[in-house]
Amino acid sequence: MEFKYTEEQQDFKNTVHDYAVEVLAPRAVDIDKNNEFPLETIKELAKYDLMGIAYPEELGGVGADAICEAIAVEEITYGCAATASILTGHYLGFDALFLRGNDEQKRNYLTPAIQGEKLAAFCLTEPDSGSDAGSSRTTAVRDGDYYILNGSKHFITNAAYADFMVAFAMTDKAKKTRGMTAFVIEKGMPGMTIGAGDDKMGIRGARTHEVIFEDCRVPVENRIGEENEGFKIAMQVIDRGRIGIAAMGVGLAQAALDAAVKYAKDRVVFSNTLSNYQGIQWMLAEMATDVEAARWLTYYAADLKESGKKFSKEAAMAKLFTAEASHRVVHKALQIHGGYGYMKEYPIERMYRDQRILEIFEGTSQIQKIVISNHLLR
Repeated sequence: MEFKYTEEQQDFKNTVHDYAVEVLAPRAVDIDKNNEFPLETIKELAKYDLMGIAYPEELGGVGADAICEAIAVEEITYGCAATASILTGHYLGFDALFLRGNDEQKRNYLTPAIQGEKLAAFCLTEPDSGSDAGSSRTTAVRDGDYYILNGSKHFITNAAYADFMVAFAMTDKAKKTRGMTAFVIEKGMPGMTIGAGDDKMGIRGARTHEVIFEDCRVPVENRIGEENEGFKIAMQVIDRGRIGIAAMGVGLAQAALDAAVKYAKDRVVFSNTLSNYQGIQWMLAEMATDVEAARWLTYYAADLKESGKKFSKEAAMAKLFTAEASHRVVHKALQIHGGYGYMKEYPIERMYRDQRILEIFEGTSQIQKIVISNHLLR
């Protein structure tokens, strides 16, 4: 079966691509160099309705489909992977509220986040529990109309800039994954502090920080869902978020491929352009095949999500394949650039660093294989 963009999807793709090329790509150099969170860019994304494009109109969204959300992330990544990472972190931050939030929580947090009036963060990873989220040490103890949170979270995208975050804590440690609960934590809530920012290899503008809870009193009404449902909620959010990370891989790979094609056409070696050499042609062919395979696998997972069908396995497949395919593509693109690819004056150097995280966050490639095999062996 042939996949075709609808006319609306194609127009949307063209619009976001133009914005990425004309606005985001020129900014990406300074964002990376200065380790700078692009606040003005995030405000622009809100102006263009990109902060919650695939969410219902009655909640403040555009009501577009999951394919459009993947397109948006793909094209934004084409211009600036750090900006796309901020956006996907924002989606993760409020998605639990979309799935399990009550009417008041949706009104106070979800709708403003979808409309870009508030920035969200997803607060799960800890210093000693990344892939093994069930070993979380952050606790939440009920005290009348409050929960008292103690512990710390690590590598939290948007933490220092978010108006609220959805955080996960153990309410019954004896139950392990069945004893985790989700909470909305507002900016400035007493007992919650933001630690020092991380100095990362890539996606440097997508600033990450430690979040520390010291007797942080969280009202019971800020609990999302029922007590001890948090792990299930977190895994549902992560399943959905993996499609966004896959889309990042597609966008980054396409940008690297386009850069390599341009360089191969322009660079003259031994009286011929690089593009005239079969060895380079074969590299480009392999790269283009990886990009297209990654794109359709990502769109397939997004289409399943949009259709209301099960997509956990397909999202993991898309995330696994696009992360590793984008690695192959940027590696070959840098090789085609030769020594110039190692220099910061060429964007492929930044792309090479930005790509590496795709094989780690939202579950490492090895975790994706566990998810996929678990579905196969059930």
